[in-house]
Amino acid sequence: MKAINDLETALMGLLSEKPMHAYEIEKVIVERDMRYWTAISMSSVYKLLRKLEKEGRVKSEVRLNPRNLAQKVYALTPAGRKALVARVTQLVSEWTRPLWPVDLALSNLRLLGGREVAGCFKRYEASLDTMIEGYGKLKAYLEANCPLPNIQLAVRPLFLLKAEKQWARQFMREYRRK
Repeated sequence: MKAINDLETALMGLLSEKPMHAYEIEKVIVERDMRYWTAISMSSVYKLLRKLEKEGRVKSEVRLNPRNLAQKVYALTPAGRKALVARVTQLVSEWTRPLWPVDLALSNLRLLGGREVAGCFKRYEASLDTMIEGYGKLKAYLEANCPLPNIQLAVRPLFLLKAEKQWARQFMREYRRK
């Protein structure tokens, strides 16, 4: 059986906590702001659940909810748990190069004038400041309410954002000299 992808990892990770119906999965995704660090969407949840069930990584059963309505509840199978553990192990063991949209801009920066570049980088730094502030608040919230791995969902981006800001400033110093 082939390895699972990032979206499947996110979804199966939720099901590893407890069996859930699709709407409950969506609710948890929203509550945890998972769309900030995954590309999972509501439409992909249903599609992935069907795919994973077909592959035997997830099973479903229809249960009655407290209002006596039928709901399809999904749970991880032993094969699904094995695939999830293998993928988590791989993800935490090997660095993967992220795609940075700013690299597209850098490769085409010659299209902009010097003042325009300076203005763009000023706005880029301002957007980084906004993100740094937001992740700082998230970190404070998580530290009061969550276990260490969850806190790192704010700490790690903070490090990356601060490094990106440092890079942007260094780039502009060099750009102005040339």
